[in-house]
Amino acid sequence: MLPSHTVLRSAPSPYRKEQDSKDAHTEVDWPPVRDESQDYDLIKLSRNDTHSILRVWRRWFTCDPYDLEIQNNTVRVIVIYGEDNGFQLSEDHIFKKSIYFMEILQEIIFPDVMISYDFKLNDFLIPDQDTTYACTFLPMPKLSRKHHIIRYEPIIDPDAADIVHHILVYGCDSSLHFTSEIGDCYGGDLRYPKCMNSMFGTAVGGEPFDFPPEMGVSIGTEKDVKYIRLEIHYSNFENKKGILDSSGVRIFYTPELRPHDSAIIMTGIFTFPIHFIPPGSESYRNYGLCNTHLIPKMLGEPVGDLTVTSFLLHGHLTVRRMRIMHYRNGKLIGSLGEDLKYDFSFQQCRNLPETVTVKIGDQIVVECDSSTVDREGVTFGGPSTLNEMCIGFLFYYPELPIAACWSYQDINQVMEALDQERADNIMEAIMNTDSVDWDDETRKTAQQAALKVNHLAMVQNRAGDNVNETSELPPIFEPIPHPCPEYSP
Repeated sequence: MLPSHTVLRSAPSPYRKEQDSKDAHTEVDWPPVRDESQDYDLIKLSRNDTHSILRVWRRWFTCDPYDLEIQNNTVRVIVIYGEDNGFQLSEDHIFKKSIYFMEILQEIIFPDVMISYDFKLNDFLIPDQDTTYACTFLPMPKLSRKHHIIRYEPIIDPDAADIVHHILVYGCDSSLHFTSEIGDCYGGDLRYPKCMNSMFGTAVGGEPFDFPPEMGVSIGTEKDVKYIRLEIHYSNFENKKGILDSSGVRIFYTPELRPHDSAIIMTGIFTFPIHFIPPGSESYRNYGLCNTHLIPKMLGEPVGDLTVTSFLLHGHLTVRRMRIMHYRNGKLIGSLGEDLKYDFSFQQCRNLPETVTVKIGDQIVVECDSSTVDREGVTFGGPSTLNEMCIGFLFYYPELPIAACWSYQDINQVMEALDQERADNIMEAIMNTDSVDWDDETRKTAQQAALKVNHLAMVQNRAGDNVNETSELPPIFEPIPHPCPEYSP
């Protein structure tokens, strides 16, 4: 394939073959309509007893308005199959799957010694309610010397597969008193918010994740986490009864140590209703800010550069695209992960094409672009799947005892831009969003305000303690589209 910035529409394909196939698109009715510009070539089509194999050649960017640009985004693949060319559009003959099309698969070499260990629930009765956050404390493996966790994978109970929304493993502060009962993660148990350090996470569509070969999560030393908090979010919108769940996360660790101890830091928007999306929005963008110069203030000591290797994006049902933007001295210098075709049902950890150095003093901005054209009321940030989240998890080394670097906007400033009276407290300001007559003009005003208002930027440690400051977003720029000449087939 050609580099993504190259457009050579007149260049011949290296795979020109006779073929009974066509480059086509769908309009309103079936069957597909042949494109005037034929931009792909069939390389191979074969069948055996179990598989049909189709290989085609196509440029990343064809500049044909009927073709999908192939970028570092989720691609939704739909295969319609039949016994001959006369097949019809039928649910019985459709296969759908989201894939990360541009993923670079690296050879994985497992160590000679690799041990598995499970963090999971055992026959937990899922409540017959829309949203449940179930939490419990579980011990780490008991080890006499240092090991590295190098892989983890979801354990999804088949009986609860359509109800489990996400699973997170948080490292706990050693000062807590740990018990094994299962409780509400965001209820009255004050121990749960003191286990803030994300160690592993998987969400809808998540697959096993192998840490890059230069790093692993340290366990077995005196300073390492001794207990974890297992959090499972259930979305039981059909209010099913009697479902027992034994889902969780399986880790794999080894005594064959890697060069660096790794960790995860949460960035984005602090999960709270200050994060809101007006109803009827085709595209509304919210922002979370990480000011890394707060990290040494939180730790009380100097901190060196961080090396980011991988990322996981997490939003809910309104999110259509997400970006983690990297700034230095107020200028956008690159990306720490993005998906401009975000799919709630395919939330997978992804490796960056190359590692990225984050210097203390850099800013990280997470942008979530949401659509609420099918919603009548304001959508607020919150734990339910019908609420919204906007979080980027960054995998990095060397490890720091930091859980999150994120922010929330000054909602009173947004409401004042909409001619609402300044509220006496945050909850009153949140309720004032329902007093706005939401239309194209007020949505535009709110969006402009969201780019200019102050943020309370904060860094939190594993116990939930934080340092914070009032800050502004750096300049936000739209993604630059691929340049194409005026189209002519």
